[in-house]
Amino acid sequence: MSKVVIKIGSNLLVDRDGEINKKYIAELCREVSQVFMAGNNVVLVTSGSKAAGYGYLKEKINKSDLYIKQALCSAGQIQIVKIYENVFDLYNIKVAQILLTRDDFSDRKRFLNFRNTMIGLTQMKIIPIINENDTIATEEIKFGDNDILASMFAIGWAADYLILLTSCDGVIAEDGSLIKEYHEGINLKVFNSTSWGSGGITSKINAAHNASKNGVRACICNGKKFENINGFLSTGYAGTVFLPEEQPKARKSWIGFLTKSKGKIYLNKGAERALKTGKSVLAIGIMNVTGSFNEGDIVDIFIENKPIGRGIINFSSKELELIKGLKSNQIENRLGHSCSKVVMHTDNIQIK
Repeated sequence: MSKVVIKIGSNLLVDRDGEINKKYIAELCREVSQVFMAGNNVVLVTSGSKAAGYGYLKEKINKSDLYIKQALCSAGQIQIVKIYENVFDLYNIKVAQILLTRDDFSDRKRFLNFRNTMIGLTQMKIIPIINENDTIATEEIKFGDNDILASMFAIGWAADYLILLTSCDGVIAEDGSLIKEYHEGINLKVFNSTSWGSGGITSKINAAHNASKNGVRACICNGKKFENINGFLSTGYAGTVFLPEEQPKARKSWIGFLTKSKGKIYLNKGAERALKTGKSVLAIGIMNVTGSFNEGDIVDIFIENKPIGRGIINFSSKELELIKGLKSNQIENRLGHSCSKVVMHTDNIQIK
């Protein structure tokens, strides 16, 4: 039994006139139901709420302000979930709705609550329908597009597979050929995004790449070719595949890919060598500190101007300003109280 996350882009769900393509959803759900009834746990990350809201409320729309767009998403989310619910009901499959913001992943307590909800839904054999909570998301907490949401969900849920369905066959090289296995450094063909989609091929590549770094086998494939879903799950290949790397511990996945940083620490070259051999971050290796953060926050680690990872900090930014460059046995005297000897413990660091 595998855990499968399938993301459906707006380009597939929405017709050119802005109406939801109900026929497409019906055919998609038929394919997904086969995956589900084969014993797999399946999650659908769906776009289309704004478009569904537009189709539902277009006679009432007379402005394009942000609050109107949020209202469209609010009304449209109900409409698109109703379509999924009605189609899956034909296969006697129940669905649930989960609306998320980035804070639901970066806040450890909320993240664990999300994981518990998923345990309950999978035990009851329910397919979750996931979308970003567009009605309350602000620039600080929004994902940006559902590719990133799908990737973070796959990492947080420890999924086996991530399938990003799009309107092209996969990642296309500069010479027009399909890239079957992605690796960094390939020259890519540039495509223009559509009016309904918020992402693009770069977003999908970043999402799939991040998932693969956390042990998830990911692919970007043509969502109009429904056989790609079962084909990928049975053979491991469809469209462009991102091969999984060794899966890190769940806590390190959360630190490295699901959290929001509160600041930065800049280390010297010696500290970089120590980190790569599994050592902790010590005060003596810190050259500079930026941002305002407290003990227990997530902080990015930089060497010069290059980000190399992030971790849970054991000191506030004010304390680090006082102890940066000091030896470990000098820290307590400088701060005047008992404290940790390390700035970041190796168990709480995720290297990129």
